[in-house]
Amino acid sequence: MTRNPKIVLILLALGAAGCGKESIASKPTVSNVPKIRVARPETRDLTRSVGQPSFIEAYEQTAMYAKLAGYMEKWNSDIGDRLQKGELLATIFIPELEQEHNLKKAEVVMSKALVAQSEKLVEVADANVKAAVAKVAETQADVGKFDALVKRWDSEVGRQVTMVAERVLDHQILGESRRQLEASKASTDAALASVKTAEALQLARNADLDKAKVDVDVANAKLQVAEADERRLAALYSYTRLTAPYQGIVVLRNANVGDFVLPATGDPSASNRSTDQSSSRATPIYVVARTDIVRIYVDVPESEANYIVSEVDKKAGDPRAITKATVRVSAFQNESLPATVTRSSWALNMKSRTLRAEIDLANPDAKLLPGMYAYATVTIDRPGAQALPQGSIMDSGNQTCCYLYENGRSVKTPIQTGLRADGWVEVLKKKHNGAWEDFGKEDQAIVGDLSELTDGGEVKLLSE
Repeated sequence: MTRNPKIVLILLALGAAGCGKESIASKPTVSNVPKIRVARPETRDLTRSVGQPSFIEAYEQTAMYAKLAGYMEKWNSDIGDRLQKGELLATIFIPELEQEHNLKKAEVVMSKALVAQSEKLVEVADANVKAAVAKVAETQADVGKFDALVKRWDSEVGRQVTMVAERVLDHQILGESRRQLEASKASTDAALASVKTAEALQLARNADLDKAKVDVDVANAKLQVAEADERRLAALYSYTRLTAPYQGIVVLRNANVGDFVLPATGDPSASNRSTDQSSSRATPIYVVARTDIVRIYVDVPESEANYIVSEVDKKAGDPRAITKATVRVSAFQNESLPATVTRSSWALNMKSRTLRAEIDLANPDAKLLPGMYAYATVTIDRPGAQALPQGSIMDSGNQTCCYLYENGRSVKTPIQTGLRADGWVEVLKKKHNGAWEDFGKEDQAIVGDLSELTDGGEVKLLSE
């Protein structure tokens, strides 16, 4: 039987049109009013755990380098050795530094001798001053003696002149007396000149004494400089002796006798996860670890960071309870070790947006070894928190919101939230008429699919 292709196409189109009308006609009518459930804020004890794999780390770990370039002369400790604070680990041989230190010690000895010499010169100068003073007194006494002779012979000449005029005394005796008078005057002048000479000498001796005292001060200053320089060399020379910084264990030794060691920067023994680590990674001579206490770190997300209360915070006056923690060590069949958060970094890591919390564990028997794999968990408790179900909370942009049921309508309300745990969200404040206020006992938050709600839209309770 032959069929016209055009007729077939027309019949198929009419059949399809008929099916479409039947499906549209049979589609049920759906109400535009959303059916909702509501929940009031409840007082609940919220608990949230933040855990992550970590490693046990030594409480302190020190990489020890040479301060100065030199040759390894002797090493006394090897890996695994237990150390006491100040115990000698190794010595470095720097011959030129040793000789320079000896030179500085000799300069100190010489400076002390110069001080002693200067002090003796002060004693000599003081004796010379006393001798000059005595000489001045002696010459002044001579002046007095000759001045008395001048007066005597002057008086004698006057008396003899009268006697010669009366022809009682011979002219020759008068002439002899006059010569004695002149001689006495000359002696007086000589004595006066000696006094001036003695006084000048006294001034010179006083100047010598002052100079000797200044020389003592200079010698003492030079001694102080020499001693300071010797102490500087002694400090440098002390770097040739590597000693244990604290009681601990040697975990690394790299140098051998005869090795030429150089100063270095950075701390390559630090964990790769340490923040702000130096790019310089030199090889230390020794690495010493303190293991009587070990540390485990947990990076807490930003949303829970404010709830971390460490022992340090508690000592600073934080009224909240210290945050509890648990450490499970894989090497001991995941044995759980109870602990608390010892301290936190306070500031968030800018890249990961996390707060570093440190957990310290006592390790008196050295059972916990640095590098062991562990799983650390921080438990955040919020007793008596006012909470709503997770299904009633949504994030709208940068604001957390919920829909409150008011008089048959859904009202979009910005809220402030806290801890989220076990399907519940702590609610702190709601925004009403432009101000933040507490949730009331009669507030009802809509729970369910919030995407079909609109602000101010009509809703219907399922119970209705």
